[in-house]
Amino acid sequence: MAHVLIIGKSFSGLKNFLVQHGHTYTILQDELATKFPEKKFKHRVVCSFRDESSYLAAAHKVHDHHPVDAVITIYENYIVAGAVVATALGLPGLTKEAALACTDKEIMRGKFALSTEKVSPDFQVVDSRESLTDFATSHTFPLILKPANLAKSLLVTKNDSLDELLANYDKALNLTATTYKKYAPNSTPKFIVEEFLEGSIHSVDAFVDAHGEPHVLEQVVDYQTGHDIGFDDNFHYSRLLPSQLSDADVAAIRHTAKLGCKLLGMTSSPAHVEIILTRDGPRIVEIGARNGGYRERMHRLANDIDITKNALALALNKPLAITAKKNASVGVFELFPKVPGAFAGISHQAELEQLASLDYLSIKARPGHFVGKSSDGHKMTAIVILHNDDADQFAQDMQYMNQFCAVQTTTL
Repeated sequence: MAHVLIIGKSFSGLKNFLVQHGHTYTILQDELATKFPEKKFKHRVVCSFRDESSYLAAAHKVHDHHPVDAVITIYENYIVAGAVVATALGLPGLTKEAALACTDKEIMRGKFALSTEKVSPDFQVVDSRESLTDFATSHTFPLILKPANLAKSLLVTKNDSLDELLANYDKALNLTATTYKKYAPNSTPKFIVEEFLEGSIHSVDAFVDAHGEPHVLEQVVDYQTGHDIGFDDNFHYSRLLPSQLSDADVAAIRHTAKLGCKLLGMTSSPAHVEIILTRDGPRIVEIGARNGGYRERMHRLANDIDITKNALALALNKPLAITAKKNASVGVFELFPKVPGAFAGISHQAELEQLASLDYLSIKARPGHFVGKSSDGHKMTAIVILHNDDADQFAQDMQYMNQFCAVQTTTL
């Protein structure tokens, strides 16, 4: 059985999987994301991720005590550290160069620009209001302003005019310190501005083997954004399987995803590829060197594919098993408030809990606590997952949730 070193922090699904399958694990845990870091707990070693020497020393100490067979990184903030550790221990993983390209959209866009096929939007690093203005004068609105190294749509805004773009830049700068401290304490803030791509949003996961060959899942996930459902916010509202796209569009997305992974030089890594399907073809929004959020549950319920098992197989350089055994309906919904304020509940929550397709409901906010927009640096208020092998029942329950279930707020 394998001893797995988990970098930065873990989640219960991975730990439970390892225990259930007879593996052991150690979490190389970030002291900035650890309660009671001075306490000693089984399966964890607390260290600093602010410099390589600290977490490398901790990794070598773990390896010397109990040899490590695989390195796994789940969270975006620790992808580079995971690559450094895997290389130092002589285990499968990304190179540091590829890890940096997967976590910094400036580097990522630069590598995509070298492609013979256009795969991503034009962009520019933002270091002042003047640089924003220069980009805006040579491009057509709307434009997207986003952090180069954050996830979950935090501080991302769609801007329809120069005045709006400059105002959102000023607001983002004011929120930068608190947002990065909370969600990416080891990262240096950086922003980019890029073209807005008109089209539907999708994603697909892949596993890139030790030879750099991407094995892309056949199942493409369809998205709706906050803007799609009438919110002035750029979060991902829904993730849906199976896709409603044509076979030709799915094939085009999978081709672009494979090309993008190769352009980044990825090896021995999961990949989560977000794509906008424009009238000129697929364009990559970003590629993360990890599996996408909720994908373990989504692909298990919809396709009977074990994402965690495949991630471990990749880290151990063993064969993958990504062929679907079924094609059921699954939807993941992240609920945000339309009007920020004090959380007052989810409308029709009792009825939501009785839906035949309800698989999971998690409310992240407590009554009376402030809930806000993703573009202002806030995470979702609630998560809903629907699943049903009966497509008609699923569609009926999803329609009810979309129509009646929303985050309610009051003025603080």
